[in-house]
Amino acid sequence: MNGDQTERTEHVERTDVGVSLTVKLKRGTGTRDEDQIKAKVKAKTLEDARKDMETLREYIHDLAEDARQIQPADPHE
Repeated sequence: MNGDQTERTEHVERTDVGVSLTVKLKRGTGTRDEDQIKAKVKAKTLEDARKDMETLREYIHDLAEDARQIQPADPHE
């Protein structure tokens, strides 16, 4: 390197270590009467993942409530 160039150091945090929790919410059974929501939390410790999952669970609960309010139009009306 010459005097005009500096060495650049990059720090990379690995994401394949720690804890990963996934929750899947499914409502309905028919092709047109089915809602699915999948959420995933990653954290360094199980305790952190559980805290984050509680927050996420509240969010997806509200999201599911909103999704249930959206109904397809009746083609016979």
